Amino acid sequence: EEAVRRIQSSDRVVVAHATGEPSYLLAAMVANADQYENVEIVHMVAMGKAEYCKPEYDRDCHHNSLFLGATPRAAAAEGRADFTPVFFSEIPSVLEEILHPNVAMIQVSPPDEHGYVSLGVSVDYTKTAAEVADLVIAQVNNQPPRPFGDAFLHLTHLDCPVATDHPAIELTPPHNPD
Repeated sequence: EEAVRRIQSSDRVVVAHATGEPSYLLAAMVANADQYENVEIVHMVAMGKAEYCKPEYDRDCHHNSLFLGATPRAAAAEGRADFTPVFFSEIPSVLEEILHPNVAMIQVSPPDEHGYVSLGVSVDYTKTAAEVADLVIAQVNNQPPRPFGDAFLHLTHLDCPVATDHPAIELTPPHNPD
């Protein structure tokens, strides 16, 4: 709750992609929604509840979807959310050059012995958002995997680390009727 109170009205909040979504932080943000006015939430694939898309939060939050998945589709169809079509590969440069985020809300692993946290399987635009945002709020969770590659940030890069122990969002494979 303390971390999400640092979000200000009219801020642009970029949320980590898909299974990297910081569900615990988003729930805290929605619980504090009456403290905000017109916070823009930029998200590609929302795999959690996306309660900020509900009509009762229209004054507080406005969703800008970079991919019109199932969760924000109704809000966009009703004119309560935006859809910004963009090639997936161009999202990092769009965040750097056009949609500079005030806040990045991400999920990371606990730090290793050198102080590095992993973005898990959601590096894509999430790493860029964390690198260019004015404020980084991180859900530090020991549940998601810690893969190798260019998926790390130093702990000192996180302005508001929030320790949690929540099950990671899983993308289950589609059911094959064969």
